[in-house]
Amino acid sequence: MRKPPLGPEGTIWFGGPVDRFSITLRIYGEDLDPDRISALLGCPPTSSERKGVPVEIARGGIRMPKRGRWLLEIESDQCDEDDDVGDGVKKLLAGLPSDPALWESLTKKYKVDIFCSIYLATDNRGFGISPEVSKMLADRSLEIGFDIYFDPPA
Repeated sequence: MRKPPLGPEGTIWFGGPVDRFSITLRIYGEDLDPDRISALLGCPPTSSERKGVPVEIARGGIRMPKRGRWLLEIESDQCDEDDDVGDGVKKLLAGLPSDPALWESLTKKYKVDIFCSIYLATDNRGFGISPEVSKMLADRSLEIGFDIYFDPPA
């Protein structure tokens, strides 16, 4: 969890960066082959599934995926302390090819996007998406989505 600067006792901070985030490149498709996506992108996924191949779930059961998926995730604790959501997106995409033809082939065949989970420990937190990050997303034809959660300290 990110910490505000030190202040006099009793100081209440408003505003500032989000406290935690998780950013995921998601690729879904009926006939998605995770090994092929890994080869195209030059890295292994954080997690993947193949349609019709059973997946164990936490309570000892088994789930049968109805489509394939390939996910690559980065979390705020994998970034520098001062990095915000935009920096996390840049870091995630920087480790992947930038070839527009590759991304066009992926986005035409599969559902591909960036999904961000944002966790706030208090109100009035925020972030921005810079023109540089917007261009990186646009060059890859990637939509970006956000889920925002209130996650107060215990």
